[in-house]
Amino acid sequence: MFRPLLTACLLAASALPALALPDRHDDKERRREWKEEQKEDRRYWKEHDRREREYWKERKGDHHAHRYDEDRDHDRDRRHVAPPWMNGYWRAGETRRYVALVPGDPSRMYVFLDGRWVLRRVRDPRARLDLEGAFRLPMAPPPIAPPRIGLDLHVVLFN
Repeated sequence: MFRPLLTACLLAASALPALALPDRHDDKERRREWKEEQKEDRRYWKEHDRREREYWKERKGDHHAHRYDEDRDHDRDRRHVAPPWMNGYWRAGETRRYVALVPGDPSRMYVFLDGRWVLRRVRDPRARLDLEGAFRLPMAPPPIAPPRIGLDLHVVLFN
């Protein structure tokens, strides 16, 4: 039953041209080209790393203080302005804007809205830097105790 099928397959396979083996010289040439490409790559990345080190060496002296650093001891009774990205959290008429910061987690904060604390998540890394800097601001007594989450929240009053 399978014999005619097997015979046909064997005849078809024998009719195929023999596979040509690659020439050894072509293989050596390809290997030489590959080595040259690798060498160029190494040179490029070595130069790239050198420029990168120089850039960061120059930037090392350009360190800027955080936005709240200059206000730390300047005026104790002065109210601090909230970062611009927070302006959408409060209503237009509110003048006392409270924020409870979670220590060790700059991605979460509680905002005081309409007599209650509302959790806000922060995903933007630049905004997280602002929140880390807000820990340097003096604590303010909140109108209502912040939520209990097992940590002492740092409550800040923005003007």
